[in-house]
Amino acid sequence: MRRRGGGLLAVGLGFLAGLLVACVLLAVLLAPKNRVVARWDAPGDVYHALIVDDGPSPTALLGSLHRWRLYLGRDAQTPSYGHFVSLPELPDLYGEDGPKWQESRVNWTPAGVRFSFWTGHELFVPARAYENGR
Repeated sequence: MRRRGGGLLAVGLGFLAGLLVACVLLAVLLAPKNRVVARWDAPGDVYHALIVDDGPSPTALLGSLHRWRLYLGRDAQTPSYGHFVSLPELPDLYGEDGPKWQESRVNWTPAGVRFSFWTGHELFVPARAYENGR
């Protein structure tokens, strides 16, 4: 009787260890990447617009869809403090350097910035959203 209980305990601990390893691997694979794939500088180089790839979407199968964000702010190297706009999940058909994002057009005005994406969609972000500390 004792042997049977010890075997079940070992199986249970093995299962928990495997589950823990699977959770860690999943967390590493789905961790935000914060990789900048496109950049447009405002006149005067004070403000920048960046397209940020946050990595695979947790809802995607095998990482086929990515989480994209538009960043507007002063930090062009490591976007952190500024204005972020989540963009829709799009198929990752753009290659490693995001050539399709580069086809987008950006128009900076005193009122704000207008993005015309290669898909034909447009997005306007008012200047008050990203100037003077947001």
